[in-house]
Amino acid sequence: MKKIVLSLIAACAALSLFADDGEPAQSAHRLSKQERKERFKDHLEMHFKPYGFIRSYIFVDTRATKSLSEDMFFFLPLDQKMVNDQDINAVTSWNFQAITTRLGLDIKDYQVGGTSIEGKIEGDFYFLAKEGAAASFRMRQAYVKLGWAELGRSGKSSLSLLVGQTWHPMAADMAHGINLETGAPFSPFNRSAQVQFNANLGEHVTLTAAALSHMQYKSNGPQGVTNKYMRHSLPEFYAGISVKGGGFLGRAGLSIMNLKPQYGFYNNTEDPTDPNNGKKYNEWMTSFSPFIYLQYTKGIFQIKAKSVFAQSGEYMQLNNGYAATKLKDDGISYEYTPVNASVNFLSFMVGKKAQGLLMVGYHKNLGTFKDVIEDKVYFSGNGFANLNQIVRITPGFIYNLGKLQFALEYNYTMVQYGTITNKRVIPTENLHWIGNHRILTMVKFNF
Repeated sequence: MKKIVLSLIAACAALSLFADDGEPAQSAHRLSKQERKERFKDHLEMHFKPYGFIRSYIFVDTRATKSLSEDMFFFLPLDQKMVNDQDINAVTSWNFQAITTRLGLDIKDYQVGGTSIEGKIEGDFYFLAKEGAAASFRMRQAYVKLGWAELGRSGKSSLSLLVGQTWHPMAADMAHGINLETGAPFSPFNRSAQVQFNANLGEHVTLTAAALSHMQYKSNGPQGVTNKYMRHSLPEFYAGISVKGGGFLGRAGLSIMNLKPQYGFYNNTEDPTDPNNGKKYNEWMTSFSPFIYLQYTKGIFQIKAKSVFAQSGEYMQLNNGYAATKLKDDGISYEYTPVNASVNFLSFMVGKKAQGLLMVGYHKNLGTFKDVIEDKVYFSGNGFANLNQIVRITPGFIYNLGKLQFALEYNYTMVQYGTITNKRVIPTENLHWIGNHRILTMVKFNF
C-alpha cells in the first residue's frame, strides 16, 4: 500500500512539476540529472504530505451491545431479552482489531493566479463486506479546496470553496476520547459529499454555508436504509457561524433536511385492478436541527461542549428518526413528522505527554409533536424507538511517547428503555435502566 501511495504522489508531482511557478516543464531537460532529482524532491516536499497511523484496539464489554464493525463503533447496550427467566443479553464479549489503520495525503500550496488550491485523499481499512471478511480499503475524505485571501480593506478576510467529501459541519468538532465513535450518539457523526463555502470576515468570524448529499450515512424509510429519499428531494442545507479569540471558539448552525419517503408512482402488482395504480406519490418530510458548540483552550487544558436539537438525525448516527402521521386524500401518500431529541456532551482534556480525558454525554428522546401511525415509524438502525434517555461517562488516559501512543479508557453507558403506550414515540411505561461497562485499550503509531 505504501508503494501505491508513493507512486501516486510521484505521478502527480511529475505532471505538475514546475507548472506552479510558470516555468515550462520542458526546461527541466536543460538541468543536470542531479539538479532534476533535487528539484523533484523539493516539489514533493512542498506540495505533498503523506500521513496516517497504525492503530489497534482491544476492548471488553460486559453486555451485548448495538455496535458497528466488529463491535468497535459502540452505540448502546441492548435491552433485556428474557429466555427461561434468564437475560440472554447479559453476556461478556471482547475483540482485538487493527482495521482503523489509516492512510492519507494532503496536497497543498498550489496557486493559479489569485486562487490557492488544496486537496485531500484519505482512507482506512474499516470496510467489512460481511462478518468475518477481511477488511477492505475505503474512502473517508476526498476533496479539493479553492481559496482567495487578502480580500477587503483590512486584507485579513478570505473566501474558500470546498467540493468533495469531508466531515459534516455539525460533526467536525468531536468529544475528547480514544474510542472510535468519538462521542456518538451524543454528537453527530457524519462525512458527506458536499459543496461548502466559507467566508472569513477578519480574524475572528467565519460564515459557513453548505449543500450536502448522503452517501455512507443514510436515512431509514419504507424501502430500508438508502440515500434515494434525499436524491428524489433536495440536498441537505447547512448555515452556520464561528467566532474565535482569546482561546475561545464558538459555533452555531442549522441543518435543514428534506426527504421523500415514497417517490415515483404507486404500483400494486398483487392487484393490477387497483384504481390507485399509476398515481404519483406526493410526500415530503422536512426537519430542522440547530446546534451550538463551545470550546476553550489554555495551555495544556481544553474543554468542549456541544448541544443539538436533533430532528430525524439517524443519518448522523443519532438515536432518531421520523414517522407518518396520516394518509393524504390521494389514498397512497402520507404526511410525516420528525422524531425530536436533545443530544449533548461535555468533555475535558489536560496534559501533554501524559493526558487525562473525560467525556460525559446525555441524550433525551423528546418524541414527536404530532400523533403518528405506529407501524410507520422509521428509526435509526443503530438505536431503538423505545429508548427514553442515555447517559455515558468515559474517563481515559493517554501516554505519548513521540509518535507512539498508549491509551486506556473506561466507558460506562446507561440506557433507560421502556414501553411506548402513546402515539408520540416516547416510552412512558415499564421504564428501566440497562448498563454496560466497556474497557478499551489502544496502541497507535503516527507517521
